[in-house]
Amino acid sequence: MKAMEVRTFFRRMTYVILALFTMWLICVQSGCFSMRITDKQWAIKLSKAGQSVLPQFINIQSGINRTIHAIVISAADSLPLTIMVHGSPGGADGYLTYLADTSLSKVMRMVAIDRPGFGFTSGFGKPEPSMEAQAAAVKTLADHLSPGRKVLLMGHSLGGPIIARFAMDYPELTAGLVVIAGSIDPTQEEHPWWQTAGNFPVMRLLLPKPMWASNAEITPLEKELEKMLPLWDRITHPVRIIHAADDRLVPVANVDFARRMLKNCLDLKVELLPKGDHFILWSRQDVIRKAMLDLL
Repeated sequence: MKAMEVRTFFRRMTYVILALFTMWLICVQSGCFSMRITDKQWAIKLSKAGQSVLPQFINIQSGINRTIHAIVISAADSLPLTIMVHGSPGGADGYLTYLADTSLSKVMRMVAIDRPGFGFTSGFGKPEPSMEAQAAAVKTLADHLSPGRKVLLMGHSLGGPIIARFAMDYPELTAGLVVIAGSIDPTQEEHPWWQTAGNFPVMRLLLPKPMWASNAEITPLEKELEKMLPLWDRITHPVRIIHAADDRLVPVANVDFARRMLKNCLDLKVELLPKGDHFILWSRQDVIRKAMLDLL
């Protein structure tokens, strides 16, 4: 290939790379990767999934200066309430198949929260690293939907320590916990190089808001979990732990930690799945549904 042809080739490749980079930047900044669905889309998706109960949408001011957004499926307000807390990144839509499950909606009211920093809760992209504040946001829903009554909580991944913190801070409001692939052991929190890189301001231009919001709340998680260490004795409620042995994102050692720390829990059951990785929330809904019904 002649020198001029080589220069032409590299010049064209440069143009292509710049064009792709510009397209990526535009998509990121315009919210194409927001990982959230609108209330209108919720209604359509639930209906297509077979749920005949119309969803209700909540936007309520919390004590942490956020307007909390949540989706409720309620066949009757007298049914026991289950609050579902997603991981990081994520949104309430992570629980769409559960909200669409008519076998569940017949026996419980279900609410899926958009955690602070995600979905349509105010301050999209602005994380809330405090487990105490996250639990307080969940309490806002509990107080609004089921004042004075105990609620069942289920949490996936980072949702696990949040619902544990809820039980620690509000034991009088807790009926039980379903912890799915929960990241609760501070000694299992790794700090890869990309966590530090993701906190640089320039990365906020390149990464979708849910991704850098996730990084900003995961980075301090170890210290937040350490704050919770003296509080585990407060959990006396029934607890179900569901984890996959091959989970590469949240090590299965978190299960051993749960067994050690939940010494005052008289009704602890652990379901250790041989396979499923970190995504058992969706791939093993049968196991999780059983645990939810077991705690009613």
